[in-house]
Amino acid sequence: MDPGACAETAVEMWVLVDAKLAARQQKDIDPSIRARILSESMKLYMTNIINEAKGAKAAPGAPDQSGAPSEKQMDFALSLGCENPGSMTKKELSAWIEKNKKY
Repeated sequence: MDPGACAETAVEMWVLVDAKLAARQQKDIDPSIRARILSESMKLYMTNIINEAKGAKAAPGAPDQSGAPSEKQMDFALSLGCENPGSMTKKELSAWIEKNKKY
């Protein structure tokens, strides 16, 4: 990856982190914590770019999201009111659960 593009992405992510923290009214966070958030975000971002370049869709060790959902996942979705969880992939059902779970 082009070093200039990496630097530009890092700046964009820094602005995004600041904006997200400001939106949550967390403006007085220690600079070292902000730096850690940015560092971890960049690691995830770069891992995804590398995996895409290699033809992989997920980070190494990440669970396969393309297959059928697990029994546990389907049971939980049913308890939340999902009518047919078996018709979705793991990824689709995970998104449905996130949208419909009650905190």
